[in-house]
Amino acid sequence: MIELLAPAGDLERMRIAFAYGADAVYAGQPAFSLRGRENGFKNVAIMKEGIDEAHALGKKFFVASNLYPHNAKIEALQRALSELIEVKPDALIMADPGMIGWVRKTYPHQEIHLSVQSHAVNWITCEFWRDQGVKRVILARELKLREVADIRAKVPDLELEVFVHGSVCMAQSGRCIISNYYEHRDANQGNCNNACRFPYELTATSPNLPEGEAMRVTEDEHGTYLFNARDLCALPILDKVVETGVVSLKIEGRTRSPYYIAQVVRGYRLALDSIARGDGICPEAVAAVMSTDSRGWMSGFYTSDDPLPQMLEKGRETDLQAEVVAQVREWDPAGRIRISVRNRIGEGEDLELLNPTGVTPFTVTGLVNQKGVQASAVHSGLENCWVDGSQRPDPWSFLVRRLQKTT
Repeated sequence: MIELLAPAGDLERMRIAFAYGADAVYAGQPAFSLRGRENGFKNVAIMKEGIDEAHALGKKFFVASNLYPHNAKIEALQRALSELIEVKPDALIMADPGMIGWVRKTYPHQEIHLSVQSHAVNWITCEFWRDQGVKRVILARELKLREVADIRAKVPDLELEVFVHGSVCMAQSGRCIISNYYEHRDANQGNCNNACRFPYELTATSPNLPEGEAMRVTEDEHGTYLFNARDLCALPILDKVVETGVVSLKIEGRTRSPYYIAQVVRGYRLALDSIARGDGICPEAVAAVMSTDSRGWMSGFYTSDDPLPQMLEKGRETDLQAEVVAQVREWDPAGRIRISVRNRIGEGEDLELLNPTGVTPFTVTGLVNQKGVQASAVHSGLENCWVDGSQRPDPWSFLVRRLQKTT
């Protein structure tokens, strides 16, 4: 059965990913992954807690140790890897050939997955890494589905993993220098600041223009998103991705919100189960994924169906958009639900309750603010507010507002 692999930026996101249907998660090694700045797994003790929980559920826990260390970091990384391997991650996701060779020699039984940072785009490269003892290769994002299938046919004894959802970086599978150029934060040393997602005004000087003037290029009214356009969403072609024979489908986003993790994992879980039954991609799966914030969707490089240019406004034409208004924290047997407020909620408002088991209507009654006072509305950022709830919600539930269609 194909694996659904979800991001885990911390223990909470890990638990949400498992609750909503992930088979495995990946987290960053403390201080030595490409999302090191915002990694909730601050030390090996926290990582061990996550690994143990995953194994108790019959799930897998992979650890990304995929930066390319400079000389000054090699010994520290080796010591950190030795400590990490002791807590038994199911695999290390690695990119640097020298560090991969060191782990294979020092800890020959430790499973290694080749990071997308290594940019494997052909079967002979995959064959090489298989011969080095790598069990799985995470293929570069720039491949067509036919190329993925061809690699699978040429190297059938190697596991292949592909990205199906998340940001589409302007760099070749994430080897980026933008944040280093602008803020001296080296993405390949774990300090990416997502500068590619900022709006840009692209200008170019010309000897044919008067001094001090420039040519301005603007993509749309939101700004120029030249470096990071629409987000990858392979859901519409997921059945074709499955047919390539890959073993794992990867969702990007270790720094994304808990609500995002819940909806995206739920959507792909529903779709995979529907495909396995022979029913194709179910509308409920599409609705779940489209309920999350995005730049609009594209199927990546897998097909040639997406129109160019990649206009941000093209992704805003859906009536399925929604926003999380609160995250459920606990249920009181007296019939109340404690919530963390993410967007304004009003008494009497009709919302949806998102559970791992599905979506049900929910009308806000008995709204109480953080001071314990009955209120007509509560606002974003407030903790320890309460609403009535006669039925106990599942753990890791959210209150969701359905948005009007954007025109």
